[in-house]
Amino acid sequence: MKKWLTLFIIGFIMLSGLSAQDIKKGHHIDQPYYRYMVFRMTEVLELTPEQAEKLFPLNRPYREAKYTLHMQISQLSDEVFKKNEITKEDLNQYKSEFKRLHNEEQKLDEAFIKDVEMFLMPNQVAKLIFFEPRFRRELSHELKQRYHQQVIQKKKRFWNKRK
Repeated sequence: MKKWLTLFIIGFIMLSGLSAQDIKKGHHIDQPYYRYMVFRMTEVLELTPEQAEKLFPLNRPYREAKYTLHMQISQLSDEVFKKNEITKEDLNQYKSEFKRLHNEEQKLDEAFIKDVEMFLMPNQVAKLIFFEPRFRRELSHELKQRYHQQVIQKKKRFWNKRK
């Protein structure tokens, strides 16, 4: 019971902080997704209120910076696929830019991990490193299951009406 109360309080604090921030229209971080991710991260990492207060203000700018890098890679990709011909010089330029963006992302990851190691336990840091890919996989699985259940319910209703 104490654990759920702590999670509820942390979740409430985080949601209050997020909603109080000036969110621009069309912002890239989807709020319901981010809120659910914050809730799950709090739960999976077993964060204390003090750890959560330190982690989430670091996490948001980190995610935004990663998003910016991913958008730059996406733009580079679009540029490559729009061109009919790519010269050797173009290729070298694309490879160089791609490498620079990946190196920047790696430095960003390393800096973020170094920052959170100051207040998280080693097992929490390890889980944090692998949290997002696992979270996305679990969320995708959960959404597929919900969709599958809806399809089954529709089929049952259809066949029940026919009886």
